[in-house]
Amino acid sequence: MRRLSSLRQRLVVVGLMTGLLATLTGPAFASSSSIEVRDFGSQIDAYARYEGQSRCASAEQPGVRDFRALLQRNYGANAGGILRSCSQGGKSEHKEGRAYDWMLNAHNASDRRKADEVIGWLLATDEHGNRHAMARRFGIMYIIWNRQVWNAYRPNDGWRPYTGASPHTDHVHFSFTWDGAQRKTSYWTAPDAAVVRPAVAPGPFRDVSSQHSFVDEITWASEAGITTGFQDGSFRPGQDVTRAQMVTFLWRTMDSPRVTTAHGFRDVPSDAHYEAALRWAAAEGVIGGTAPGLFDPTGTLSRAQMARMMHRLVGEPLGAPMHPFIDVKSRDDVPVSFLHRRNITGGIDGTRFAPHHTVTRQQAATFLYRLASNQYAWTVADRTPSTVRFS
Repeated sequence: MRRLSSLRQRLVVVGLMTGLLATLTGPAFASSSSIEVRDFGSQIDAYARYEGQSRCASAEQPGVRDFRALLQRNYGANAGGILRSCSQGGKSEHKEGRAYDWMLNAHNASDRRKADEVIGWLLATDEHGNRHAMARRFGIMYIIWNRQVWNAYRPNDGWRPYTGASPHTDHVHFSFTWDGAQRKTSYWTAPDAAVVRPAVAPGPFRDVSSQHSFVDEITWASEAGITTGFQDGSFRPGQDVTRAQMVTFLWRTMDSPRVTTAHGFRDVPSDAHYEAALRWAAAEGVIGGTAPGLFDPTGTLSRAQMARMMHRLVGEPLGAPMHPFIDVKSRDDVPVSFLHRRNITGGIDGTRFAPHHTVTRQQAATFLYRLASNQYAWTVADRTPSTVRFS
């Protein structure tokens, strides 16, 4: 398989904070994080005691909800659940609104990096010598991730094998004490202090630094020539990708093949910058219109539409095991199953794909990056373009 000549192997150098988890017996977690760092002083909360579920609640607890928002602001969507029905399964802090599942795939390098950064930040020793400082300040009781568990009430044991029914390879589980769940711990109650922002190295675009959650994926898309960003030097990662932008990304992914046949859409000017890409996409059947004769170039793209396009791009392979999502229509079962099987997406949580949610530019880059990383995704494709990165 060919590899893009200009694509160089990236080494992500993570700055180390004080104390590298001396008691950690599992994988090495990096204590650097893109979340801003505050100096809380030397006083710190005691380690959380175990407080198992004892009742049923119908509302997300504010501390857990705000913890989720903190991760989403710094690491993108990767949504997940807080509440769980009291009729579902056994005891769980989810049923009291004080547990959060952060949907990350342990088999995906980008997702592992996010998990490692956040867990490393939570369990690092602070500048005052407090071990597991941020986990204590949030009131975290335990963390489960990738077949291992860390318990605040057994801090000297470090990471231990987790043998529960779920291996937790598709999400990180955080459970909180009632104080943590109700924002009564020091992360929420400590007086405001100066915010120390670590120096951030430049990234491929002025709004995508080296610490951006999707820097690897966006850098690949830039180096592969799939995107050049905007004239002001930005990429606008959180902006919805348009249909014209997406068809251009797909066309460039396939090495910009030249096609002379007409695309047949009357709402596309002949001098549109994406016109050559659209001719190719229409000829290959990669994309259709939104109505007879209409392409809607400035319209947004749903996750279901993205799944169909990517599946068509690689020759519409069959035979993937059925996806686990309950919100996917039967017509999209095959493309979504393909994406799930190849670890291109794990949905927004374990059971929902959110087919009608729009796709952002950073998500589009991520989907294409994962597609180009997986050689098995290309087994029935007519050809393999130079943008793929496997050997």
